[in-house]
Amino acid sequence: MSRNKFLKLLFSALLIVTMAFTTTTSTYAATGTKKVTSSGTMSLALKKGQSGNSSEVTFRVSGLPANAVITKLEVNPGSLKYSGAVLTNYLTVASSNRSSAEKVTWNGKENTTLRTNGFLASKANGTYTISFNATCISGAISHGMILDIGSKSYSNPYITIYWDDSF
Repeated sequence: MSRNKFLKLLFSALLIVTMAFTTTTSTYAATGTKKVTSSGTMSLALKKGQSGNSSEVTFRVSGLPANAVITKLEVNPGSLKYSGAVLTNYLTVASSNRSSAEKVTWNGKENTTLRTNGFLASKANGTYTISFNATCISGAISHGMILDIGSKSYSNPYITIYWDDSF
């Protein structure tokens, strides 16, 4: 076998091995979704004309790859119970992986999907909290009388984290 033919054969073999290694290592990158539920309740009671924040619900996300980052974060506030006219202003989402919280515009509709943008490329594993801000327009009616207090609560909320570990 001539030297040129040998070098061409060797170069071809090295090229094939390099391509095979590159292909097999790139297939180990993972993506996925994780739904985390809570039996907690976000609730508040306000006097007529007051605004305020509800109690917080906490979600602990673990078990994802250590380098998993968020590609999308969705929140479902859960089922609604109310008394009086309480107007929801926004939902607040906070994370142990980010110094500031994000306020998500929301009309208070129950069991709706709210998407956040502030957590993109943040670490996926961590602790997340949600709460809402509302204003009491009118109190509840009890025994034919209008009270000065209105209340609102959302139970069984959940978050869905879409993640990728190839970054």
